[in-house]
Amino acid sequence: MTATDRLLSRTANRLRLVALGAWFHRALLVLAAVAALALLGSRLLGLFPAGWVRFELLLVVPVVALFVAAIFARKPGVERAARVVDERSGSKELFLSAALSRQSASEFAAVLHEQAEQTAATLHPAKLVPFYCLPGVRNGLLALAVLAAGVQWLPQLDLLKLEQGRKAVTALEKKLEETKKLTELRKEELKEKSGVMKEQVEQALTKLDKTLKDMKPVEKAENAKKLNEQAQDFSELWKKATADLPKMMENVERTAQQFGANEQAQAMKQMLDKLKKGDASELKKALEEAHKKMEALAKMPEGADREKQMEQLAKELAKMSNQMREQLGDKGANEAMKRALEQMSMAKNKDAAKDALQAAADSLNLTKEELEKLAENFKDANNLEDALKNLAKAKQLNEDGKLDGAGAGDAKTMADYEKLYNELIAKGQGQGDGQGQGQGQGQGQGKAGQNPGIGNGGTVGEDPNALTKTKDEKSKTKMGAGKLLMQWKEEGVGETGQKVEDYQDAVRAVREGVAEAIRNERIPPGYHGAIQKYFDRLPEKGK
Repeated sequence: MTATDRLLSRTANRLRLVALGAWFHRALLVLAAVAALALLGSRLLGLFPAGWVRFELLLVVPVVALFVAAIFARKPGVERAARVVDERSGSKELFLSAALSRQSASEFAAVLHEQAEQTAATLHPAKLVPFYCLPGVRNGLLALAVLAAGVQWLPQLDLLKLEQGRKAVTALEKKLEETKKLTELRKEELKEKSGVMKEQVEQALTKLDKTLKDMKPVEKAENAKKLNEQAQDFSELWKKATADLPKMMENVERTAQQFGANEQAQAMKQMLDKLKKGDASELKKALEEAHKKMEALAKMPEGADREKQMEQLAKELAKMSNQMREQLGDKGANEAMKRALEQMSMAKNKDAAKDALQAAADSLNLTKEELEKLAENFKDANNLEDALKNLAKAKQLNEDGKLDGAGAGDAKTMADYEKLYNELIAKGQGQGDGQGQGQGQGQGQGKAGQNPGIGNGGTVGEDPNALTKTKDEKSKTKMGAGKLLMQWKEEGVGETGQKVEDYQDAVRAVREGVAEAIRNERIPPGYHGAIQKYFDRLPEKGK
């Protein structure tokens, strides 16, 4: 490489560096000004989110400025470098002429190149193209310092309240995501629990069917042992099946009256009555209609019509939710319905309307799944309750020596066994009535009394099939309904009349609390009759 070529090449490189610095300087100042305006708009007016303008911006501005400079600052050509050398060295276009005649073979070109070589040896690129960095560095640092001071100390005024609105939307979106996550988690939980209890109930019923068909009248002791084992297993399974059932179902009639017994309340009561029998089709149908309306609203454009329809649907769902909460009291269904209403309320915000309506539709689907699971639980509990009742009847027949599995060959369901056992019990009672001889003062026919008398005594005792009616209300008394139903302590001698009256009041209070105690303690149905009969036989006159 000749001296001329080296001079021109080094001059071109320095020219490019100067251009790069100039572009960087200009871009830095422009970007710093834009960032300062953004900071003012964000802090004072709230035009931009406050989190956008931070100290990281101090790094972004120079990096972007350097990127801009690299794009626009290009290395000049040989002719451009030659002109600069001629201008700053006073060589009167010597180097430009040499660069243009580089390919020429004339004598003039040879003389020109020789002269350029001699002059190039005396020139220095650093003197021809010097670097002046201090002004640019000063301006850039000053701009960045002003920007940093603004980020640090400029207060957040939000005069237009735009930042406040953005924060509200952000909080709403966060809340919406939380509710959507709860819906998904509950769906997964329902999927895991689905069918577990049903399978256990079916296996238990199959085992019971085989046990009852294996009964033989001559094996009373063995039969009793098997029936007791089955009764214990079914009692535990019944408690497990009814543990998650809503207790409010026992007060459906009373809560319906509290709603004024209007048509909608009565319709809901009928739906819940079906649900209690294991049929959730009516409630599912109502929720599916609401779900279709919700999806249609999500597709509608924004406007007064959509707001009107959304408000009407929200009122309908709120009324349904209130009735379900009061008449059903199921935690899962109530929470899913409440979440759907909350998400519909979020849909009033235009920025989150579509997503919120879709989330509300998903929550309605979850409510439907909750009701399906609840209907399945009620059906399982009803099947177990029927099985316990049939076991109690089977025990009674076994005690009379009339429990024969051979006669239950056609029985397949608990309803079949109930019908069969009722017929056998009724037949046995009819055959057991007769004339009893006793010693009494009157003439009559009937069952024998416990104490001997003279003559044919009248019928004593109670009808075991008599229905017992109690008044279901709590009474403030010394007796408590629960595991401890009666306790009586007395010291010294009191007034006879007062003690008798207290005793009678206590007995009546205990009788009235038996039904409530049975429900609260979740006693299996097979024991209800015996417990109620025991307390009904308590004498109201003390001895």
